[in-house]
Amino acid sequence: MISRTYGAQSMVGKLKRALVHRPGIEFSDEGNYRSFGFTGPVPDLSQAQDEHDAFTQCLKEFGVQVDYVENVETKFTGSTYVTDCGIVTDNGIVVSRMGKPQRIGEEKAVVKKLTEIDVPIYYTIQAPGTVEGGGETIWLDHDTLLVGRTFRTNNEAYRQLKHLLSNVDVIQFQLPYYQGPGTVLHLGSVMSMIDEHLCVGYLPLMPIEMYELLHERDIEIIPIDDDEFGNSASNILAVEPDKVVMVAGNPNTQSALEQRGVEVKTFEAHWTGRDRHAGPTCMTMSVLREY
Repeated sequence: MISRTYGAQSMVGKLKRALVHRPGIEFSDEGNYRSFGFTGPVPDLSQAQDEHDAFTQCLKEFGVQVDYVENVETKFTGSTYVTDCGIVTDNGIVVSRMGKPQRIGEEKAVVKKLTEIDVPIYYTIQAPGTVEGGGETIWLDHDTLLVGRTFRTNNEAYRQLKHLLSNVDVIQFQLPYYQGPGTVLHLGSVMSMIDEHLCVGYLPLMPIEMYELLHERDIEIIPIDDDEFGNSASNILAVEPDKVVMVAGNPNTQSALEQRGVEVKTFEAHWTGRDRHAGPTCMTMSVLREY
């Protein structure tokens, strides 16, 4: 039994409380959508909300307390992906400074909600540092934080995190160019932890040193197919060891997980997942996990 009310220095500890934002008018505003760099059809808001409701129902069925961020500014089309706004440590939230100009300020509504539920601000990333919080970081364990070096997260943010989290081994990995600065590629885009010794990963984009570290830690990697990577199969939320939520339509990944005894819940995510190169980890800020 834990007495903490916040702290999530784990990707697999039992998720007790999570923060989300249900898509609002900002999600389907055509001006926002185009300025963000998306070129496809403008999202159907009603369908996106239905997808998000199905996702949060999965969380609730696993016993997670779900809190909602509300009243976001209409210019922030990415507000549904709350994890990027910060990292909830044992000392409070480390607030992001977003790397994409259209997202700067998006974190304010998230921080407001967190302070309302008594999660303190531990630190705010300072300019010229940029980091997209939970999307760019992976807790390998309570004392090991992996950080991506991408178009959204720079070396200065890594330096600040390494200085701030002096009791944590903060390790940086550089990701490739991929599709350039217009397409998000976070460290969390290529790997998700399932339990302490199991993860899924898209090997073609995984940094070699990260691959080697996982093997050194005896963490088995379930490889993601090319087709399923495009359907967010590498973006899986563990709500506790071997219990996960993932995007529907990834039969190979789902089967590989279930063969290893993992309980899987799925939800349809056309607009909230595939359309945004996102998934359940993006839509969840873990506020409290057991460890």
